[in-house]
Amino acid sequence: MKKNIFIILLFWLSAITAVGQNITFKGVIVDNAGQPVDNVVVASTHDDDLTTISTEKGEFSMKIPANKRMDFLFRRVSYQDTVIAIRIPKGLDTTFRIVMTPSGQVLEAVSVTDSYNDSYTRINPQLSYKMPSPTGGVEALIKSMPGTSSTNELSSQYNVRGGNYDENLIFVNDIQIYRPFLVRSAQQEGLGFVNLDLTRNVKFSAGGFEAKYGDKMSSVLDVEYKKPTGYGGSITASFLGASAHAEGNVKDGLFTYLVGVRYKTNSYLLKSMETKGTYKPNFFDTQMLLTWRLAPKWRLELLGNFSRNTYKYIPEDRETNFGTFQNSQRLTIFFDGQEVDQYESYLGGLTLGFTPNQRDEYRLIASSYYARETEAYDIQSQYWLKDIEADLGSSSSDIAEVVDVRGYGTFLEHARNRLTALVTALDLRGSHTFPRNRVEWGVKAQSEIINDHIKEWKLTDSSGYTLPCIQTHPGIAVGDDDPSRILDFGHYFAADNRINTWRMTGFVQSNWTLDDAGEFVLNSGLRAHYWTFNNEFTVSPRFILSYSPHWEHQWVFRFKAGSYYQPAFYREMRRPDGTLNEHIKSQHSYQVALSGDYSFKIWNRPFKLSMEAYYKYLTNLISYTVDNVKIIYSGENDAKGYATGFDVKLSGEFIRGLESWISLSLMRAAEDLLHDYYYDANGNYVEPGYIPLPTDQRFAINIFFQDHVPFYTPLRVHLNFIFSSGLPYGAPNAQRYQQVLRMPWYRRVDVGFSYMFLEQSRDRMKHKSKFLRSIKNAGLYLEVFNILGINNVSSYIWVTDINNVQTAVPNYLTPRLINLKLAVEW
Repeated sequence: MKKNIFIILLFWLSAITAVGQNITFKGVIVDNAGQPVDNVVVASTHDDDLTTISTEKGEFSMKIPANKRMDFLFRRVSYQDTVIAIRIPKGLDTTFRIVMTPSGQVLEAVSVTDSYNDSYTRINPQLSYKMPSPTGGVEALIKSMPGTSSTNELSSQYNVRGGNYDENLIFVNDIQIYRPFLVRSAQQEGLGFVNLDLTRNVKFSAGGFEAKYGDKMSSVLDVEYKKPTGYGGSITASFLGASAHAEGNVKDGLFTYLVGVRYKTNSYLLKSMETKGTYKPNFFDTQMLLTWRLAPKWRLELLGNFSRNTYKYIPEDRETNFGTFQNSQRLTIFFDGQEVDQYESYLGGLTLGFTPNQRDEYRLIASSYYARETEAYDIQSQYWLKDIEADLGSSSSDIAEVVDVRGYGTFLEHARNRLTALVTALDLRGSHTFPRNRVEWGVKAQSEIINDHIKEWKLTDSSGYTLPCIQTHPGIAVGDDDPSRILDFGHYFAADNRINTWRMTGFVQSNWTLDDAGEFVLNSGLRAHYWTFNNEFTVSPRFILSYSPHWEHQWVFRFKAGSYYQPAFYREMRRPDGTLNEHIKSQHSYQVALSGDYSFKIWNRPFKLSMEAYYKYLTNLISYTVDNVKIIYSGENDAKGYATGFDVKLSGEFIRGLESWISLSLMRAAEDLLHDYYYDANGNYVEPGYIPLPTDQRFAINIFFQDHVPFYTPLRVHLNFIFSSGLPYGAPNAQRYQQVLRMPWYRRVDVGFSYMFLEQSRDRMKHKSKFLRSIKNAGLYLEVFNILGINNVSSYIWVTDINNVQTAVPNYLTPRLINLKLAVEW
């Protein structure tokens, strides 16, 4: 009897042990250089109780169920998140080696060993929360990269190495993103397309990019949205707007969802500017990314976006003081009228993926973009241009008093603009991986239907000089009705254009490892484009040669060269009078660049020095001028040019655990208008030759620095410093070669203070509450924009005095402002 009882107890004990059998999941976490990484949060995405933090030696250990598939998240500040899936059988005793990649790099897939070594700048999107900027988002980080420039903090647009806003490519999950057509000023802009809350990876190239990317001449921004491994979300609120998102993983990845909403209003910023009045700018958008695993080898992904931007503006008055101590002036304007604009856009993208094996992958991408934009304004501006007293030797009561009225007049501006655009594309792509080579290819068909109705004019009455032009004829008395009595508008623009065209594009490229040691890698490709509008066919060869010597210190050298065509989109082919150039050709550039990256450690912290020298020869350019953020094209291939420069960036953990960087850009960009000339005062024939491009920014210094209070890391400071040379400008009716004046230097310092009252890497194990343990990060941010109160200039308004002399009056940007922001992520 006792023997039977013993056998029964032994049986039940074995069963219980088998059911509750746990094994040890242990390992060591290192960086790309093999150095241990401490304070890494190791957490199960399914069970909140399975969490630990790595030691100073990078080691971790925890008990987990045997024979069960589990996903673990590895997270640390200044490193990319890493997620691995494991299933450890009973009896297996092994130590895992986890390689974490610094924020300047990224993992190609969910892997513990793969790392990138390409020519793109990797950007940690989470830093956007910390960088103080009125625009925020990923674009604020892009502006601080070497080679990029922006002298308007209200705009999310940026120039890259002498190119304009329309020369930049943006992709989200391989779907091309378009910027609004009719936006004229930064005040009208909403948010950029990229939703920070949904973003996983960001990579950026300032030139010399691969053949697989589209047909632009300047840059490419490639954004990948998250692939949720569990449930989560975030909420952010500030004086400038709010955002929220939710994400989830259903049935072990069978279905995932990623949904985000954003709201922004610039009223707080615009009310601080010199033009007083009623500002009602509102931007709203919602985005979603849904994925289905249809079968082990098939997946489906849906990207959707709806955005609406409304801008209502009722100006009242403006007073601007400008000039020097010797010549101080004041412009006073009183307004009547209003402006009402609305910009709506819809985007849908459906991607069907097929992976028959580990070597091959195919994707079919169907996308459609629809934009509906309207502008309507009637604004009368009555101005007085006055001289004011600024002599410090004068009586204090006379300082800033009016001395003389130099001129007065009236502007009357009118517009009724409507535009709709429908861009539909079907894109088939494939990739094939071989032992020492990876081949990618793609073919794409794209339809473009654009309807544009524009009618706008501007009448300038300066000191009573604008009167109907009277042409008298024999027998007709002055004052009689006569069709020759013409009211001459300074600016009149009308267009009613409709286009329906197709584009066909294709590319093939390969990434070869040339030697057994893996030191030399060659990326070569060919891109082709055909457009039915002008029956133009172009071919663009490109290549990137990388050399990674096995030296004591980690160096990577690259030589990039290629041909880059930019076929005209709608705005480039539209002339200033509204007509379309049916014979427009693609703009073209030959680009060469030599770069080097040096990764090293100081104080046992990671640093990286990146340098690149480049030269671009530009042909078939379409000349243009810039007014605020509105680009006015000539509609003709009437120029050639070049851009050359040098970029350098030093990034790393100047303060442990906090990424900072400093970048310097030197550049010269010029164009030569074909067949332009003039006669000087002596009657000599003169060809102006090369003149600066409107985006010719000679130098720029950008600093992003983070620090924390000693012995209390949750309290931090973030500094964003920009110092750059001014851009060229000129009078609106001047010849292009005369528009070579320079705006003042752009100088701006934004400072942010943050208190991270909950942080996963620090507090997760301290709280017993499941709710608090579910919060990854929670912080309060206090931002001081333009802390030095510098009056930066965005553009100029030109007025005429009684002597018929034009005066440029600066349009100043935002003054010093304070913003408060709360961000919570779970």
